[in-house]
Amino acid sequence: MVQDVNETIDVLSIFRDGRIQPVRFKWGGRTLKVSRIAYSWVTKDGAHPQYHFSLLAGSRDVYEVVFDTFKMIWLLARVHLQ
Repeated sequence: MVQDVNETIDVLSIFRDGRIQPVRFKWGGRTLKVSRIAYSWVTKDGAHPQYHFSLLAGSRDVYEVVFDTFKMIWLLARVHLQ
């Protein structure tokens, strides 16, 4: 089941060599540790890139998070519940 969330979240990430690597994020009063980045891609909102990540975080659920470079915020776009 896919659940659209579209909430601002806090993400601890590493910015290195022109890449972004989410490490942990907070959602629903919990801190979730990223166990694997399953997939990443970039879209544009006008001239501003948005970095998307499909993350696994300790379960079989997949979290899609987005770094919006115009607003400088992280969003939890949706959760794919297993």
